[in-house]
Amino acid sequence: MSNIIIKNIKYFLLSYIIFSFFELLFNREFLIGVLPLGYAGINLSHSLPFLIMFYIGAFSFGMIFILQFVILFFSAYFSNLSKLTKGFLWSILYLTILFDLVHVSLGINNTSFNLPIISSLVYTILILATSVLVIMQANKVHDKIIILLLLVPDIDAYLVLIGSWLTELSKSSSFNVINVVSGESLAYLVLISGVIFIGYSIWNKVSWKYVITGIVMGLPVFVIAWFNLIPGVAMAIGFTFPYVLGMLGVRNWMPPIFFLIAVLALFSAIGLYKKNQQVSLTALALFGGALIFDTVTTTTYMLIPLIATLIGGLIKEKIKV
Repeated sequence: MSNIIIKNIKYFLLSYIIFSFFELLFNREFLIGVLPLGYAGINLSHSLPFLIMFYIGAFSFGMIFILQFVILFFSAYFSNLSKLTKGFLWSILYLTILFDLVHVSLGINNTSFNLPIISSLVYTILILATSVLVIMQANKVHDKIIILLLLVPDIDAYLVLIGSWLTELSKSSSFNVINVVSGESLAYLVLISGVIFIGYSIWNKVSWKYVITGIVMGLPVFVIAWFNLIPGVAMAIGFTFPYVLGMLGVRNWMPPIFFLIAVLALFSAIGLYKKNQQVSLTALALFGGALIFDTVTTTTYMLIPLIATLIGGLIKEKIKV
């Protein structure tokens, strides 16, 4: 069993990343496509392309849901992570199963389901603490630093949630400052994190063919949107990127820059794979999962940052035989 895991773990982890990008593109982006068309009176139930997108997204979400449990179990049982980290992973696994069973008992389509605030806080703090512990066990110091920097926007997104929960729990507006400051800074942190990652990839001598490909694909769209050369492109990017990536605090000038940085960061992560699989796969898993601030009730989205760090950790692990 262990030998099979060692041999195929790379393909297993890559499959999770692929499904995360399918879910990102064909589920959440499908939702944003529904609203304008629905207002225009177009019935999407008779539109085959949109139905296909929806089913691809729904299937991908289901696969992510299943694979997250497997990755948590593999990491807690097979890996060489510290005992404290494994203890946190077991706790998160048990809590996730419990919360999902409660959700199922109330109906999986029950969008009003919310965990109690204390449970949400404990769950989030466990996820954050475990993510940092996994990162700290990376082999190289600069790997630890870049993965932490990649995680900063997600940490900020969690702070948006924590600020809201503390405000609701205490009935005091004093905690609202956490929510406001985190929300206002989120878009800036995404930009900064992306630029730093691109610089890190170039510093690691990623092949220029990946960087040039990213520029060729991203720069024309950036120019068209920035100067509004094709009416509607800037608006489409302005609506789509903040929604799909789950960002708060987006200014009008940001979406074209987000697009260029996102494309460059994506190709940089792909190019980095042969040189540093841990950082490459962690980055790709984070990019595919995007952010989580608007998915409070869904454990699947809440786990994405932790799963990303575990994917990077597992790829370098010497699994026990």
